[in-house]
Amino acid sequence: MRVLSFHICGKIAHFRKFYTNSTALSFTVPPRTTIIGIIAALLGFHRNSYYELFSFDQSNIAVAINAPLKKTIQKLNLLHVESKNDLNGSKGFPSQTPTEIILPQNIRTDLIDYKIWFTHVDTSVYDTLKNLLDQEPNLYGTKGIPISLGTANFTAFICYEGEYDGITIDKTVTAQISSIIPIEYTVGISPPDDNHPIRLIQEDLPIEFDKDRHITKRGKKNFIINLIPGPVIAKVKRYTELSNGENIMWMS
Repeated sequence: MRVLSFHICGKIAHFRKFYTNSTALSFTVPPRTTIIGIIAALLGFHRNSYYELFSFDQSNIAVAINAPLKKTIQKLNLLHVESKNDLNGSKGFPSQTPTEIILPQNIRTDLIDYKIWFTHVDTSVYDTLKNLLDQEPNLYGTKGIPISLGTANFTAFICYEGEYDGITIDKTVTAQISSIIPIEYTVGISPPDDNHPIRLIQEDLPIEFDKDRHITKRGKKNFIINLIPGPVIAKVKRYTELSNGENIMWMS
């Protein structure tokens, strides 16, 4: 298979956890559903028109943290908007919502950096995205809406890395895994050492919608996330080996 690798970068991010209410907590990495939304925006698809096109049967996506992150809680003033005439703030600020936001370790000099791997069975979708990413090293423009790290005001840009060949290894082995790891396909995690430091968390991420924007029966899974950029040595049941030496596991 052919696999595209690129980075989504910015200064601030928020990927709201769907089960929170009064305090808007954030996933640590963009869920698969968010990543397909970013790709769909790049390609110019209309809202809510692309969920089946990017289902597990059509596409594969993996993600990793590529730069140190931190989280903080800030209270945000949210406009009460019922029509475009309310965008001037005339209805006031109904509430201050505590919001968990993701920042780089040093917001002055650093960036949030998520590394994405992507493949698709439809060569027209794959080649269109590849040609778009090939246009310039740092991509701000899209065929649809501008991309962001979660909410619309947390703007982001794309850094294209390259294209690699991938081979599926469908047996239980120990390997260095560069992406986040689905617990479903994990047998065990090796202890850290000086060459492979790890700080792991577990998160339950939404990964697939149906055409009505409902999470499918297989559309939510647990993942192991390494907060320290770098691979995790794990015994896994299945992974994809790339031609650049990286091993990844799809969010499926």
